[in-house]
Amino acid sequence: MLTFVGPGGVGKTRVAERLVHAATDGDDAFECGRVHLAELLDSEDRLASVIAQAFGLHENSAVPAEKLVTEHLRSRRTLLLLDNCEHLVGNRPGSGPVPQLLRRLLRAAPGLRVLATSQIRLGVEGEHLLQVPPLCTGTEESADPEALTTVHEALRLLIVRARSVGVEITDADFPVANRLCRMLDGLPLAIELAASQLDVMSLRSIVEHPDLLELLVDGPAEEARHRTLRTMLELSQKLLSRDEQRMWMLMTVFEGGFDLTSAQAVCAGQEISRAQVQPLLSQLVRKSLLRVTHQDGVTRYQMLHVIRQFGHELLAVAEDASPTRARQDHADFFSDLARRGAELWLDGEVEWMHRLLTELPNLRAAQRHFLAHPQQRLRGLELAINLTRTRCHIFAGQMNDARRMLTLALQANAGPPSPELIGATSMLTWIALLQGQHDLAKPLLDRAERDAAALGLQDAINPLLYASATSIFLCERDPALAREALPALERAEQAFQRGGNAGDTFMGALFRAMAVAFMGTREQAVPLCDRLMASVKDSDAQWSISWATWTRGLVEFVHGSVHRAITLAQTALRIQRQIGDTWGLTWSTWLIAVGAGKLGDHELAGRVLGVVNSVQQDSTTRVRNMQPFMRVDSQIRKHGCHVLGEDRFEQAIGDGESLTVEDGLTLALTPVCDMHRMRVGEELLTPKERQVVEHIAQGKRYAEIGDELDISDRTVEVHVRNAKRKLDLPSKSQLIAWFLEPRRASA
Repeated sequence: MLTFVGPGGVGKTRVAERLVHAATDGDDAFECGRVHLAELLDSEDRLASVIAQAFGLHENSAVPAEKLVTEHLRSRRTLLLLDNCEHLVGNRPGSGPVPQLLRRLLRAAPGLRVLATSQIRLGVEGEHLLQVPPLCTGTEESADPEALTTVHEALRLLIVRARSVGVEITDADFPVANRLCRMLDGLPLAIELAASQLDVMSLRSIVEHPDLLELLVDGPAEEARHRTLRTMLELSQKLLSRDEQRMWMLMTVFEGGFDLTSAQAVCAGQEISRAQVQPLLSQLVRKSLLRVTHQDGVTRYQMLHVIRQFGHELLAVAEDASPTRARQDHADFFSDLARRGAELWLDGEVEWMHRLLTELPNLRAAQRHFLAHPQQRLRGLELAINLTRTRCHIFAGQMNDARRMLTLALQANAGPPSPELIGATSMLTWIALLQGQHDLAKPLLDRAERDAAALGLQDAINPLLYASATSIFLCERDPALAREALPALERAEQAFQRGGNAGDTFMGALFRAMAVAFMGTREQAVPLCDRLMASVKDSDAQWSISWATWTRGLVEFVHGSVHRAITLAQTALRIQRQIGDTWGLTWSTWLIAVGAGKLGDHELAGRVLGVVNSVQQDSTTRVRNMQPFMRVDSQIRKHGCHVLGEDRFEQAIGDGESLTVEDGLTLALTPVCDMHRMRVGEELLTPKERQVVEHIAQGKRYAEIGDELDISDRTVEVHVRNAKRKLDLPSKSQLIAWFLEPRRASA
C-alpha cells in the first residue's frame, strides 16, 4: 500500500493517475479500480459498494458488497486507487471506514496493491508514505532567483495554463512569473487558479495584490501553503461579479455534477433568471471554477472538491443567497425527476434509466435532505419508491442501492402502518425476490400483509398485490400450489391498469405472461405475449421490448418450437447488450442454453450453461434461486449428464466458464443450427477426413496437404469426396463454408 500525502491542491491525484496509467499499460498490467471518494459522506455505508462498482461488479444479490469485493480480489492481481481519503479516516491512525476496510481487503487478497491519496496518513499496516511536494520553483538551483530565466516545473505549468486563457508568458515575463510561482509555493491548483485570472489581470497586478502578499509573507511555511490556496480562492471570488459569485455558491449543492436544467431549477428561487444561467456557468468554466464533460450529447458541469468546499463556506454566510432554499430546490427538482421517470418510464425508458443513474449522487442527496427534516421524511420515502419503479437499479446491477434507499426511508418513517409504508415494504420485498433471497423477502412480505390487513387494505395496495403474487410464482416449491400465482398476478396486473401507469402495468403483465408460460397452456400464453409486445412496440422502450421478446421465446421453449425460442432469446440478448442492460443477459443466455439442451445438443447446452455461470457471477444474479427456472434447469442438466456422462457434461460447462463474458455471449449468439450441424458433421467424419477439410479451409492445395499428412494427392481427393458425401454438400466451396462459418461466429 502506497499513500501519496500532501496538502490540498498539491497534485496528489494527478501523480496517482499517472502511476495508475503506467501500472495498467503493457503485458503485465494490473486490473485497476479507481474510486474517487470526495463526494462520499463519512456517514454513508457505501464505501464497499463504490469499490465494487469501480471493478465492474454488480450488486444484484443480497451478498454484502464487502464480501463481493473480497471474493473478486482474492485470486487476482489488482490495483485499487482510492482518491481523497482524508475525510474517511478517523482521529486515531488506523481508524475510520477506509483504513478498516483496507486492512481486511489487504489481508484477504495477496495480489491486491492499494494506491491512496490523502492529506493525512491512513495508518494501515504495511502502508508506505510518499510526500508529494509542490512543483519546483527554481529557488533550489539559483543563488539569484530574481534573475532566473530557466523554465522550471511551476513556471511550465503557469505558461501552459496561461495559454489556455489566451495569454502568452514570454522570456521577459519570467522574473515576475517565477516570483508568483514562489509566492504560491509551487502549488499546482493555486497556479492554475492564478493563471485563470490572467485574462483580466496582469502578472504584476496579481503579484502585487496587497491581500495576497500579506497572507503569503506571514506565518509558518506549512500554514502559508494552505493560506495560499485560500488566498487564490478568495481572489477568484473577488474577481467574480455578484451574480457569478452567487452562481458559484449555489452550484455547490450538487453532488456528482449537474446539467443546465437542474442548475436552472436551483437558480429559479435565487433571483437568477433562466436566461442568465448558461452565461454564468460559462463564466465559471472559463475561470476554472467548473469543469465540463459531455455524456450522450448532454453537457454536464463538475466542480473540484476544494472549490466546492470553499463555495459551501461562502453559501453558509451569504447574504444574497439562501442555502436552505437552494438545498430545498435541489431536493424538489430531483424528487420530481424520479417521479417523472416513474410516470413516463415506458416512453424512452433506456434514456430515463441512464439519466437517473447519472444523477444517483444527487438523488441520494435529495433523499438525505428530506429524511433530515421530520416534516419531509415521507417525501424521502416517495423518492425511493419512484426510483425503484423506474427499474434503473436493476438495469445497472445496483439493486442493493435500491434496497438501501428504501430501507433508509422506512427506518426514518417508522411509525404506525400506512399505505405508503406498506407500499415501500412491498417494493423492498419484490427486490429481495428478484435477488433470489426468499429468506429476506418472506418476513418483509408477512409484515406488509399484516399491516395491510390491520388497515383493511389487503386488496387496495398495488405493490403488495404484485409482491405477493410474485412470491408465489418464484418461491413456491409445489408446482400445484404455484399455480395460485396465475390469478394473483392477473389481479395485480388489473390493479396496475386501474392505476393508469403504463410502466407498472407492463411489469405486471410481464410477470403474468412468464407465469402462464411456465404453468399455463400455449393458447393462454401466446395472446398475453402478443398483448405485451403490442403495448411497447410503438414506444421507444428497448428494455421492455427485449423482455417481451424473451417471454415470447419462453413460451416457444415450453409449448412450441425450440429453434424459435432460441432465436427469440438471441434477439433479446442482442438488444440487452446494445442498451447496456446488466440484468437481462443472464436470463437470455440461460434460455439459449436450456433450448440447446432440449434440442439434444448437450455439448452446446453445457458450454452455454458455463457462460451463464460466468454472466451470473459478473452480474450477481441467480437463475436457480427461482423455483420455475430451477425446475427447468435441473431437468436439462440431468438429461445432459445422462446422455453425455457427468464428466463430459461438466467438462463442457467448464469450457464455457473458461471463456470471457464477451466471448461467451458471442458463442450464445451463434446460430444454434450452425453449431449443431458442425458437431454432428464432425462426428460423421474420420479424423483424417477432418484434418483434410481443415487444411482445405486454410487454402492449401492437394499436393501441399499430401506432403504435410504424408498421403498421396489422390488420397486427399478421396477424403474430400467422402466428406462432401457424408455432409451432403455438393461443392468444395460449401465444404469450406461449413467448416469456417461456425468458427468465425464463435471467435
